[in-house]
Amino acid sequence: MLLSFFVDYITSFHGILETLKARTSQMKLLVATGEGAHRQGPRVRDILDLAKKQGIAVEKVEQALLDRIDPDNKGIALSLLGRDAEKKLSFDDFLDNPPEKSLVIVLDHIEDPQNFGAILRSADAFGASLVVVPLRRASPLSDVADRSSAGASAWVPVAFVQNLADAVKRLQAKGFWAYAADMGGTPLSSLDLPGKTCFILGNEGEGISRLLSEKADAVVSIPMQGHVESLNVSVAAALCMYEYRRAHND
Repeated sequence: MLLSFFVDYITSFHGILETLKARTSQMKLLVATGEGAHRQGPRVRDILDLAKKQGIAVEKVEQALLDRIDPDNKGIALSLLGRDAEKKLSFDDFLDNPPEKSLVIVLDHIEDPQNFGAILRSADAFGASLVVVPLRRASPLSDVADRSSAGASAWVPVAFVQNLADAVKRLQAKGFWAYAADMGGTPLSSLDLPGKTCFILGNEGEGISRLLSEKADAVVSIPMQGHVESLNVSVAAALCMYEYRRAHND
């Protein structure tokens, strides 16, 4: 079964709106009264209108409470109960019947929540079926990650697993071709990517672990002509996903 990180609150406008639209967990909207009300503008009214349509409870709270949740709040927060346990997809469930055209992204200990959120944003844009993340030494689905995803974390299936190498092996057993994104590999644009494709992306500092590299069917690289040695992992992930979607845009 899926194990996941628990997220209590979302305070970004994008995150609140997209999570309300998805409505995949129990939730309650917290809105500031008194001095905090001056922070509220048209976007807060849009959120309140959507909450009313969705039948979401709204509670008026003191600004001090919202400040404890997030010092940079805009006078509003979405409280979530069991968010990830309810909305995220079990890795086992996904493997039961993966679509013939499935893009899976495996993140090898991505620890920066902004990178994690940016990857989730690209995963939503390019229609990834699943993002696989290790339970340890990885960014949680924090509000920082949610802000960076611009609300996409409300839509992208994420599975937290105990063992990435085992997860890749099980994907391969279901017909997925696993590509490790690293330097010195086959140029990404020259590949004929199959319908069931898995991209493995490594830690910001250490890259992909040796064990995962050995599990991959091939190593792929993004050709570069500049002076730096590598791209930010979120940029590399976006390019990999774009290349898959370009080949399977139907």
